[in-house]
Amino acid sequence: MTTTTPHSTPPPVSPGPSAIFAGGNEAFQRLYNRHSFQFQHHLSGNPLFELPRLARLAELLGPANVLQFSSDAAFNLKWTGMHVKDHREKITEAIAQLQKSGSWLLLYRAQTDPEYRVLMNQIIAEIEARAGLPLEPQITWRDAYVFLASPFAVTPYHIDHESTFLFQIHGQREANIWDREDRSVLTDPELESYYYGNLSAANYQECNQAKARIYSMGAGTGVHHPCLAPHAFKNGATYSIALGVHFCLREWDHQARVYQLNHCLRQLHLHPTPPGRSAWRDRAKVQALGWISKRNPQTKSELIRSGIKRLTLPIRAVSELKKRISRQAFTAVISKVARRPI
Repeated sequence: MTTTTPHSTPPPVSPGPSAIFAGGNEAFQRLYNRHSFQFQHHLSGNPLFELPRLARLAELLGPANVLQFSSDAAFNLKWTGMHVKDHREKITEAIAQLQKSGSWLLLYRAQTDPEYRVLMNQIIAEIEARAGLPLEPQITWRDAYVFLASPFAVTPYHIDHESTFLFQIHGQREANIWDREDRSVLTDPELESYYYGNLSAANYQECNQAKARIYSMGAGTGVHHPCLAPHAFKNGATYSIALGVHFCLREWDHQARVYQLNHCLRQLHLHPTPPGRSAWRDRAKVQALGWISKRNPQTKSELIRSGIKRLTLPIRAVSELKKRISRQAFTAVISKVARRPI
């Protein structure tokens, strides 16, 4: 399978549509990766997003790059609580019958298909031009994904490391996006736990619902949610198709290392300094994990978490050993009890 490695230069591509984004650049220049905003685009009606074409994409990507759940969920549901669809139901059939199949699907690494790779690269180039920033040198990893879901499907509340642009192509969808800087919504311990490896660390609180910015999305509209901005979505009465393009940025990769070491310090009952409060502390933490991080990461997980995994490997090994010993001891006790006469 062909994937874009974190530090590779995008391959030459054939020309895509004359322009993907519509409207002016003001929001990009003022809000990009700071606050969420809505935009207009020209992808509605593009044949790449017709259901038969997306079924072929799913077949190309294979099960390793396709998530499939039941569409019944709620904002406060964790990813681990999502109902996995019966594997006997073929993904291509779920896509073909999306209006009534009760499905929630994510097709990751769509850029494996050259046509979607052209589209992803053009979108990133347009974002760079509209924001007026040297974006390409800062990108350490990129991905395009297609989201498909049946009517009224919910995407639970969560955060992502990446900066994301989501293009609504078919159906109606409501986007709820919160301010990542509001610590009454997203706490430092949640961020530390997330970067340590708990992808469901962010907790939805009903009392914070009024703090969300809500965007009504239809075909031809999209939303940008910055790195770490909490978000959740709900579909309307028809099936939804959306394209997501997201990418990791070097500055935020470094910030992730600060949160990771802060998590370790907090486990020692210390009070770590959050990122951005002390330049020299941040720099020391970034360098410490940078020295032991993988030099040529091949996945997003390796890019973000290889350093902290290597640092804490002995701790994790001891913890796992304790669990195994405990299980063995418990089994031995039960075995002895079972042999005694009642």
